[in-house]
Amino acid sequence: MPKAFNDCAKNGGKIRTKKLKNGKYIRICYDKEGNSYPGEIKKVKENSEEQGKIKDAKILAEKLLDLKKHFDDNYRS
Repeated sequence: MPKAFNDCAKNGGKIRTKKLKNGKYIRICYDKEGNSYPGEIKKVKENSEEQGKIKDAKILAEKLLDLKKHFDDNYRS
């Protein structure tokens, strides 16, 4: 990131993300006086949504296994 952007962020500036075309975005830092300092233009990772779904599925599977264990331990004949 540019030095001015980093300095703004370190000094308590508000960081906003602006979406751009073609799956890109830029983060902009606004200091207390209202000056803006742009960061680098970055590209959205295409796998981020898919990775989130995988993480959610793993959490759900773990909860289901815990529930199965609970029923097996408490309701066996």
